[in-house]
Amino acid sequence: MHDGIVFHRTLVRQRGGLIAVGASLAISLLGLLLVALPGSLLGILGFMCLLVALPVLPMLGVPAVSSNSAYLLAFFLSMVLWFAVGHISSLRATRKAVTGWPEWLQEVRPFAIGIWVGALLSLAISTVVLGAL
Repeated sequence: MHDGIVFHRTLVRQRGGLIAVGASLAISLLGLLLVALPGSLLGILGFMCLLVALPVLPMLGVPAVSSNSAYLLAFFLSMVLWFAVGHISSLRATRKAVTGWPEWLQEVRPFAIGIWVGALLSLAISTVVLGAL
């Protein structure tokens, strides 16, 4: 049966990590598209989208070190991070008897906000240390 409480709990538990990775991939593709378009405002918005999707970027020195290996490593590490966050959130959400995607989103939101704040703070600290501000 493709409907019911057990089906939705199982769906959330099995696909929570993949949904988080898929959302991160969509945001990073949007960021890459905005970076590729001409204009400094679109470039800044694109980099912010990339920072949201790939929060490991500042830890690897981006934008000060903009090498392909740094972006590739940040991509893989961020995907692992988002999968772990999505999976842990799905496990936490399925502790309740009736669970669906809104409960999963409720569990993943605090983790995501914490990750994004940490990425923005690390970027701000690195700009101060490098003397850009």
